[in-house]
Amino acid sequence: MHVTFLVYRLQRDRLMTTEFYRQDLEVLESIGCKVTVATSLKEVPRSTDLVFVWWWTWLWLVGPVLKLRGIPVCVTGSLEPEIYEGYRWYQRLLVRWGMRFADKSVFVSRYMIERLRKLMDLDGPLYCPHVVMDEYRPLSPTNERAEPRVVFNVAWKRTENMKRKMLPELIEAFALVKERMPEARLVLAGEPVDGQALLERMVEERSLEGHVEFLGKISKEQKIRYMQSCGAYYQCSRHEGFGLAIAEAMACGAPVVVNRRTAIPEVVGDAGYYVEDETPEAIADRLVEALADPEASRELGCEAADRVDRLFRFARRRDFFADLLPKMLRPGIARRESQAGGVGRAASSAA
Repeated sequence: MHVTFLVYRLQRDRLMTTEFYRQDLEVLESIGCKVTVATSLKEVPRSTDLVFVWWWTWLWLVGPVLKLRGIPVCVTGSLEPEIYEGYRWYQRLLVRWGMRFADKSVFVSRYMIERLRKLMDLDGPLYCPHVVMDEYRPLSPTNERAEPRVVFNVAWKRTENMKRKMLPELIEAFALVKERMPEARLVLAGEPVDGQALLERMVEERSLEGHVEFLGKISKEQKIRYMQSCGAYYQCSRHEGFGLAIAEAMACGAPVVVNRRTAIPEVVGDAGYYVEDETPEAIADRLVEALADPEASRELGCEAADRVDRLFRFARRRDFFADLLPKMLRPGIARRESQAGGVGRAASSAA
């Protein structure tokens, strides 16, 4: 099966550095697909059997062209209701109109499906969550934490994203943590861009220099090491379509400190510390709880890693698309794939 992986208007260098794109490229390759990557319509080959689109945002533009070519379209990703509701009326209209050109729409959280059903007509939405790659594992079978007094977070420091991830609230909370636990440290990773200056100013105003470290953009290997060693991973977000970084930290055995908004409880279940409210005081209470009892946090991290193993590993998404995509092919292509063994056989051999 020849599949075109289309992320419209994306800079190509982000394909392999953004985890969810990389995952789905590996999913398609692991089930035996010949994959062409495209960031524009002109890059979609005429010979492609199916187009695998990330995001519904531009489907209104690319969908009609693909349907005129008779190419099946599978679209996936995150259509966060909170972002959709913030669109202007014509943007919402374009998203809804574009969705009619998708033969299958695959959402990464049940929360999104439930909320969007109240905002628009959804035609047969499917659910398949994000997954965590196998390299995200606890450092040891016992999940010992090398840095039990470190709070870690990784997030892109674009101003809007930084506020969505509630990082200013984290700085305020950590000032309270430091008063109760002077040995605690906060380590923040992620590309600095335009929002980091605010965080650095807050650190200086609260005399937290030497207790807060800004790593900037780090490698995947560095991120995994911090997730494997930290005493707590923080991510209280105002909204999440899934919360992949939370799941990655859980897979590494990190006790996560989160809130109950949007899709986050769907990922965390009972395997994390939930803040009672989103005040700095409430956040600080949960961070101190996680840091002050390393043994309890270590055990909770083991539960978190087990939850990821059960619900969010690569095989789940691979098997889902190995079953779905052949059913979407045009009849002649489907017969050809069936005679050749198809993607189902490739997925079986990869299992």
